[in-house]
Amino acid sequence: MRVIEADNKKLRNIYYRLYIVMEFFFKGLAVLAALATSGIVVIIGASVSMRYFALTPLHFTEELVGLLMTTAFFLALPLTTMKMQHVRISLLVSFLTEDKRDLAGKIARFFGVLFCVWFLILCVPWLEFAIEKNIKTEVGRLIMYPWMLILPISAFLTLIAFVLKKPEVESSQNRSDQVST
Repeated sequence: MRVIEADNKKLRNIYYRLYIVMEFFFKGLAVLAALATSGIVVIIGASVSMRYFALTPLHFTEELVGLLMTTAFFLALPLTTMKMQHVRISLLVSFLTEDKRDLAGKIARFFGVLFCVWFLILCVPWLEFAIEKNIKTEVGRLIMYPWMLILPISAFLTLIAFVLKKPEVESSQNRSDQVST
């Protein structure tokens, strides 16, 4: 019995460490998302300034802003999913018992994983096509595949975020045991 408990404790410790590492990585991606969002403000500000002072805006503003917005969304998605802070409709769930809420959460995570797999299946051929044809944006002639690469990477990381559920920590003593072991 002690062997099973020791093995179970080791697995929980590994899982907890994996969760912490992925959370740190996802926070880094969220910082990049914030930088992309800041880039949107800078690009729009520069374009407006150019329009008034040089009488010509930056010609690629709309395309770059769209790419940065998509990038920001997909870079923030794994952390948002891991923390379960995305938009939810909780009206029905709030009326459920605790056991049924847990089941509803598991069903939601299952459909989240299913969506990520489906999105990856659709995304990869699309990305391969863009690389093969060297697709560029219409006005600014920006190469698309580096921007498009973010989508399948984000979908894969979001899939991991759906699978990882925050480990339950019974007490602060247990948490310190898990970190120190």
